Amino acid sequence: MPAAMFIALNLLDAYLTKVSLAAGAVEFNPLMTSIGSSLMVKGLIAVALVFILYCFERERVLRPLNFMLFGIVLWNSAVYWIVTFARLDYIVIGI
Repeated sequence: MPAAMFIALNLLDAYLTKVSLAAGAVEFNPLMTSIGSSLMVKGLIAVALVFILYCFERERVLRPLNFMLFGIVLWNSAVYWIVTFARLDYIVIGI
């Protein structure tokens, strides 16, 4: 269950990043500027990470990662809402 949630949250993060960038948000993470909105790349990275964690019997790490990723998804949802509906063009909001 935590593995499926981790993959789903990563895909939701990628989707929200994609729609937020299309709406005018700015990506602040320099590591993710090239792949931040690619659903396939983010999904493959998540699956690979889950596989590695299970191979090394470290799957308990997925629970804190899920909490962290849930916070990121909430943040991305807020950024998307602000950029799309609030139309505050003078504020730069990063994801």
